[in-house]
Amino acid sequence: MAHVITQAVLFQVLFLEVTVLTCGVALLFGHALWLHWHERRTQPMLSGARVALVAALTSHRAPRLANLPAIRHLPINLQVQVVADLAHSLNGEQRQWLVTLADDMGLRSFAETKCRGRAWWRRLQGARLLTLIGGSEETMRALLSDPHPLVRMQAIEWAADHPSPELISCLLDLLSTDRSLCRFAVPDALLRIGRPVVVPLARYLTEDHRGHLEPALAVATGLAEPRLLAPALRLCRHESPGVRGGAANLLGATGGPEAVEALIGLLSDPEATVRANAARSLGNLEHWPAGRFLAPLLRDRAWIVRREAALALRAMGAPGILMLRRALSDADAFAADMARQVLDLPELPTAGAPPRKDATGSGRFAS
Repeated sequence: MAHVITQAVLFQVLFLEVTVLTCGVALLFGHALWLHWHERRTQPMLSGARVALVAALTSHRAPRLANLPAIRHLPINLQVQVVADLAHSLNGEQRQWLVTLADDMGLRSFAETKCRGRAWWRRLQGARLLTLIGGSEETMRALLSDPHPLVRMQAIEWAADHPSPELISCLLDLLSTDRSLCRFAVPDALLRIGRPVVVPLARYLTEDHRGHLEPALAVATGLAEPRLLAPALRLCRHESPGVRGGAANLLGATGGPEAVEALIGLLSDPEATVRANAARSLGNLEHWPAGRFLAPLLRDRAWIVRREAALALRAMGAPGILMLRRALSDADAFAADMARQVLDLPELPTAGAPPRKDATGSGRFAS
């Protein structure tokens, strides 16, 4: 009797599973058919709207929405699609005309309404549309603190093209607070903004951010502005090894006598990564008088320090090469082995390469 009941239960479960699978397949095919029907229905309207919009934008006067019935009568979702398709390929006066048309269509208010929606994907749609046609700073700045990282990333992309002091300050704050995917987007946005970031970044580096200064130092290294030298010199004495290492990289990017002196001091840092970064920076500056401070690092117990010291000596030209050849007969096996490895490296092509900065911040071959 129990065996019969078990079989009945199994058949019922199997029937339910088959029913659910059949319904799922039916829904899938039904959705595919609906998409096909929708595309066939809307494609002629989209094509006509694109042709009319391109013709209007390539004329010699600003187009008016009243004269574009093929666009005016489209549903708003299709209007968004038409504008988005063309916005990436336009600039100058034509792009401004397109933005004006988008305002006349009500797309800006439509996007701002989406930005206030409860669903993150609706807010993302709104942010993407406002990035194309421009949006109010108040709306987009609020999205910089959105709970969803994709929405924040879109707002960061918008902020890179609208670098007001307030937005730059918000981006700098995100460097130390956001540990999501935005940790890659924020430095990229700051580097795209470029020179306007320098003064706020220098101020940021002088404030206490509880050790979260490494991303800001990486941005400063990419900018390589002389005005960032003073914060870098101060951060060479920071308690965090990561910050001291980032400061060493920044000093190698800015150059100058003070930078060289500070880098020579960092060669005796207790942290191997900091010593390695300092050696690499001296090599980038090609300041050959510092070679006598780098040569002893060929005997360092940390492989990364020996490697960077040897590569830095090689980058200094003839004086550094001479020191490496002397190290071939060094009693320390580590020093002799590293010198041999670096001397055996092939020569890198230098034709057409820009001159590197020396200790004074000028090009190596500058007169």
